[in-house]
Amino acid sequence: MQIVPAVSPDERQTYEEEAVLPNNGHIREATSEHDFRFDVLGTPNSPWNKSAVRIFADFTIHQLCLPNTIEMFNGIRGAFTAHLETIIRRYKHAQLPQAEQACIESEQRRHSRKYQLFHQRRYLAYTFGPLQRHIAMLEHLGVDGMSSDESQTEVFGEQPQYFILSPLWRSQDIAGWFRMFDSLHNILRRSGEVYSAAGSFPRRRKVTQKKSKSIKFVPGLPENVYDTRWIESDLLRKYDLRPSLQHYDFSHHPRIIEFVNSILAPYPF
Repeated sequence: MQIVPAVSPDERQTYEEEAVLPNNGHIREATSEHDFRFDVLGTPNSPWNKSAVRIFADFTIHQLCLPNTIEMFNGIRGAFTAHLETIIRRYKHAQLPQAEQACIESEQRRHSRKYQLFHQRRYLAYTFGPLQRHIAMLEHLGVDGMSSDESQTEVFGEQPQYFILSPLWRSQDIAGWFRMFDSLHNILRRSGEVYSAAGSFPRRRKVTQKKSKSIKFVPGLPENVYDTRWIESDLLRKYDLRPSLQHYDFSHHPRIIEFVNSILAPYPF
């Protein structure tokens, strides 16, 4: 659905000028329930949109016969403000050139895959006893500590192959530690022990030497989590990593290794 601006610049300016004038406690609303309009060219908290949110909250309470309390009013106001923020963001995105839109959407999908990967590994750590000693490290690494990936095709109905882009700051030695989580996930996915969307392809991730371009990093990790060449450069001072002097034991329990190796051949993560 195409979003079309419903408030002209002149209307917005006129209302904003009135909003700052002394009003003896009475505020004229910018819109009404009969001519309801919000401003996609402004911000969610602009004077016009704040007025629209008030109108929406009042109308919703009376139309749905909800309790007319300040708590109810503030709850609806907060929810609609968040919704309005999404609409404004989508409108501004739609105004960008197609190439820039595609670039942003690709980056959003990449971050979504990183988020999913983190929670996939986190779930396994909480679920399996031999992996639980790694929970704290996974939590500290968070989403920013996961590798991202890129695909050469994302055509609907075709199985894409993803190429791993490791964080620039992260030690290569951690890849094998993560691979055990991912191999275990693949086993459980095939056996139906973990949820996967109907008809969805397993995400095939291929190891590469390429690095992520992201400058996000995770500070305060044990020294052996960071790439030695990177940590000795001036980036250490620039980003204030504050690595701890301890070395983390990234080994897995023999039972996990034996289980994975007995079922799954080396999997190309």
